[in-house]
Amino acid sequence: MVMASSMRFLSTPAFFLSSLTMLSGCGLRNAVGGLENAAATRQQTEGLSNAIDALQSSSADWRQVLEDTESKLTQDSQATVRDEIANVLSRTVAQAGVEFRCDADFINKRVAEDLIAIKAASLGQSIPAPRPSFCRVVPDVVDRSAVPQDVKQLSFYGYNFDHVDQLHVRLVNMDGSTNDVTNSVNHPTPYAMTLSFGTTGVRLDDRSLRLELGWNQTEVASVGVIQPQALVPVCASKVVPIFAVDSRRTIGPFVPPKAGMGDAEFDGHGPNIVISVALAISSQRVAARVFMDAMETEADWTEVEGWQDYTLYQAENGWTIDHVDRSTSSSAHYLQPNSRKKGAPVVHEISKGPSDLVESYQIIGDTHGNDVGRTSVSLRFNPIAVTLTQVANCASGPALQRAISAHLLSRATETALREQLITSK
Repeated sequence: MVMASSMRFLSTPAFFLSSLTMLSGCGLRNAVGGLENAAATRQQTEGLSNAIDALQSSSADWRQVLEDTESKLTQDSQATVRDEIANVLSRTVAQAGVEFRCDADFINKRVAEDLIAIKAASLGQSIPAPRPSFCRVVPDVVDRSAVPQDVKQLSFYGYNFDHVDQLHVRLVNMDGSTNDVTNSVNHPTPYAMTLSFGTTGVRLDDRSLRLELGWNQTEVASVGVIQPQALVPVCASKVVPIFAVDSRRTIGPFVPPKAGMGDAEFDGHGPNIVISVALAISSQRVAARVFMDAMETEADWTEVEGWQDYTLYQAENGWTIDHVDRSTSSSAHYLQPNSRKKGAPVVHEISKGPSDLVESYQIIGDTHGNDVGRTSVSLRFNPIAVTLTQVANCASGPALQRAISAHLLSRATETALREQLITSK
């Protein structure tokens, strides 16, 4: 299972200072230059915001969004941001090919995070440290009798694997001891990591129990090892609700920070609001990353934008998360009618119904007075059930079924497992 990631491309925002030149008393030429730079920065910020908003839709074509955004940044002061977008485009095009095992919605979310980081750097804001995001491990289980002749490596698919230094892989043995095998990990692309088996990689023996992939002291994926003539049993599983208490289905309000060059007031001009939420699922935790962007529709283009992670569920000891029963993302858009609000903030509700990840969004946009620090969103989730698998010397039934379907097991192991799965039902 995977966990949602943040991107880091720019080590410092210092080189953007030329586009933030302030007007001074150095003459008309400097004043005109300052105005041109300010206009370029506003156009740049608006273009990045529009691209980020567009990528919140699962139907968006991430490549077209990046190309359109890049083509609109034509001024010299926008060259660095234009180059960074070109880097994201070439990086994603080059690596998200036939070997990429994550869906289009996954790519959209990751590319949007790239642009959020670029935008933050261009505005001199802090850039979150990157973290990996995982979507799939192939194979789900490893048959030791097929290693390394038929199964030469373990592949982890996801995003941001080339920007982190806290990834580690451990081989867990039946007696509880562990071996750090991180040195056998290769990073062929930002979207894939491989763990080699055999003489130049990890050597499995009759004590090997499972392989664990972790990041920052947290386990994010586990792959069981099947021993010949000693088939790993099918793990026990159970389904539990993430929201055991109904009142906890609502999170927020999330109040995004100020972004851009505007003042603190939408002043009756919109704002145009885009919100998205995506689940990040690891072996032990389900979290929701909430993103919100609200931008004034004219004048000085006041904007608030940001994201925040909320932990929705933590697995109990002795159990690991196999999957959840609901879609893992949702989004909403609201263009507030132009008006000058007076009195208490008005809450606008967007209902998504029972089939969406989110049941409803409660949005506060333009208010009476300063809006920065008050514009916000709260989310009420639909019920979510999570399937847990026992952590023991066993493998989950679905993982074993996938391994059989992919023909990743020896014939003898496959035959024995088919009989075992029938018996365990």
